[in-house]
Amino acid sequence: MIKTIFFRVDGDDGKYSGLGHISRTLKFYTFLKKKLNNKFKFVFLSKYKEGINIIKNQTNEKIIRFSKESLKKINFNKNDIVIIDTLGAENFFLKKLNKKKIKKVSFDELDLKNFKLGLIINGILFTKKKIDSKKNIKIYQGTDYLILDKSFSKKKFPFQRKGGFLKKIFICSGGADYKNFLFKITSFLLRYTTYEINVVIGSSVKKNNKIFNLKNKRLNKFFNIANIKDLMEKNDVIICTGGTIMFESISTGFKPIVFENYKHQKYAIRYFLNKDQIIYAKKFNDKNISNLDLLINKIDKLNKIRSFKKNTKEIDGKGLFRVNKILIDYING
Repeated sequence: MIKTIFFRVDGDDGKYSGLGHISRTLKFYTFLKKKLNNKFKFVFLSKYKEGINIIKNQTNEKIIRFSKESLKKINFNKNDIVIIDTLGAENFFLKKLNKKKIKKVSFDELDLKNFKLGLIINGILFTKKKIDSKKNIKIYQGTDYLILDKSFSKKKFPFQRKGGFLKKIFICSGGADYKNFLFKITSFLLRYTTYEINVVIGSSVKKNNKIFNLKNKRLNKFFNIANIKDLMEKNDVIICTGGTIMFESISTGFKPIVFENYKHQKYAIRYFLNKDQIIYAKKFNDKNISNLDLLINKIDKLNKIRSFKKNTKEIDGKGLFRVNKILIDYING
């Protein structure tokens, strides 16, 4: 009998679950598909249409719209594997898996009450709370397990312009830009500064987003970027939200200006702020946007070599390789 690896993952436009979870899971899927294709089949369990559409576009695997009702129809085999990326698995889901002693891996899981067997890999939520390994539960936590694209494992000091003048600003919200981060930040900078603005617009940003209608000779829009690290390195300043794009910015060696766009981002923001690895712009609102020019001026005064060494050491960009090895060892063990 061919065994199954189930990926329990959610991603939407930002209301409940960011699309970073989908991106992270697809990285594992690609690796495991290549390594285990003759031994396992793959099934995705997901709730929201935004994430499901991305999975459909990037795989040919079976997708089940996850719910209590659909779960009743799934017959798990004791040799199956379940990989969970939902900032904590549902208790009713864990209880079903526990009955058959299914091996499982959960990312950013803090509640161990119903987590009886498996691995927990906390590359983000360790910033909220560190937890200890228990019987039959192995825990990996810390920035060594932050999952970024493999390109971030290669370090290159960002280009410095002659005279030290800032000229190019990179803006990225990550995900679907549900709160119009891209438009509001870009509009302010075009109105009150003279910088060249480079904006990354993700594939999940809806077509009615105001950023699509914004035009200016100093504004460049980028779509479907295959290697965002290369684009980052061509800029002088990064302005972003507190999700995956913040981790990518730090790993690239920048000290990014970071807005808290959603409540769940506050723990990671606080962690990197306490380490002096970001410039905190506070919660994303019009009042705090108005302080951007002051924050940008701080960047021109940084010791960029010191910041680069510190930030790239904290997030070395090799988390994907570490976690892939952990997964393959666990599955084959």
